[in-house]
Amino acid sequence: MLGKLRDLMGLTPETDIYDEEYPQGTPRTAAMDSDVEPLPTSRPTLSHDFDTSPSPSVTTGSVPTGSASSNVIGMPNAGRWWGAVAEVLVMQPRSFSEMPEVIKALKERKSVVLNLTLMEPEQAQRSVDFVAGATYTIDGHQERIGESIFLFTPSCVQVSTQVGGVRPTATPTPVAPPPAWGMDAQQQRSA
Repeated sequence: MLGKLRDLMGLTPETDIYDEEYPQGTPRTAAMDSDVEPLPTSRPTLSHDFDTSPSPSVTTGSVPTGSASSNVIGMPNAGRWWGAVAEVLVMQPRSFSEMPEVIKALKERKSVVLNLTLMEPEQAQRSVDFVAGATYTIDGHQERIGESIFLFTPSCVQVSTQVGGVRPTATPTPVAPPPAWGMDAQQQRSA
């Protein structure tokens, strides 16, 4: 099931892309045919101290994602900061089979309000667990906002709750028992 979730989220590594990039075998040179032995080439040693400064060769412009020589990956909606419209998708699914649509919306960086009141309780619990797992894999957030109603957001959305807000609630008036020191022993037994 975890493998299906990774496939659905697009987190499965693609290893077959690199098969064609490396030559098969080593080319023969004139030095190999002569009696002279070639000097061994030295390789730089690996260090555990990583350079955290930004690389000057990385560009911030748009680069086609199909390029095999580029490490730049395009992010959807990355350039939309100011004046951008955040989209919230409200869904009221009737079965678990509609959950991949929720995952797709989260991958597209849309917030999802999931109303599960039309589903059976077992299916609703399974759906919440599934979407919560997918939300966790994309570093998103989840919040229960009502009975069988949940909010799932991608990592680019910050969810905050109202803390310290005044919510009117009915508080019962406490009724104090009569003091025991004013009664004699007979009255205490009957009370």
